[in-house]
Amino acid sequence: MAKQAGIVFFEGTLGGINFYYRKGVPTARRAGGGFTAKAIKTSPTMARVRESNSEFAGCSGVNKHFKLAIVPFTAGYKDGTLHSRLMRLFLGIKDLDLTSERGKRKVSVGYANDMGKGLLKAFVICSARPKLFDCVYGFDWDNLVFYVSQFSVAAAKFPKGADVMEVVVGVVRFDFETYAYSHTMAEPILIGRDFDVTDFDFTVNGLPAGDGALIAVTRVAFYQEVNGERYVLPGGDGFGISLFN
Repeated sequence: MAKQAGIVFFEGTLGGINFYYRKGVPTARRAGGGFTAKAIKTSPTMARVRESNSEFAGCSGVNKHFKLAIVPFTAGYKDGTLHSRLMRLFLGIKDLDLTSERGKRKVSVGYANDMGKGLLKAFVICSARPKLFDCVYGFDWDNLVFYVSQFSVAAAKFPKGADVMEVVVGVVRFDFETYAYSHTMAEPILIGRDFDVTDFDFTVNGLPAGDGALIAVTRVAFYQEVNGERYVLPGGDGFGISLFN
């Protein structure tokens, strides 16, 4: 590999040499060599590449459909890093599959153990608001209740310009094997700046149908009221999402 020198730089292939830009620097190298699609598919030396590609494709499928499954909670939330961060999460959970051979490890198997569940529970969807509130809250699976105690509006940390906070709770059933999903949602509640209740909860009415893992999801979003209409405050610390499994 060599850098192009001179006044005029160009891109393309000439005389068996490839001319291109690498990180903004005009570069030249001999054409040919490297990996080909045929080599990756057939060469014995590319076996590890094929195994990694297969597992990556499986994690990509989980990523795509999991994001669809939680759309009721992420609607209106903008974060260009979420896809890649979720991909790293599911690749990590896949690595916890210690029973399948390389190239066939799955997120569904990795998630079946406590460490896999722990990785999902610890995952921070909204990096600008990693906690919903600075108080005690959680999900009671025995009674399907999301509870909050020792709450105050100050603990809710209303962003500048926000008039009300909406809390949405539901349970998602997601099958990491088939990608099928379903929801059960509780009625959302609105909390204004004058809210003075310290302990409250609300109940999800039953579990969603189907097979797969159960994941409770709670979303906090803030709205500004203008002429009787509410407008969600996008991004930043105006969104918070927590997962409970």
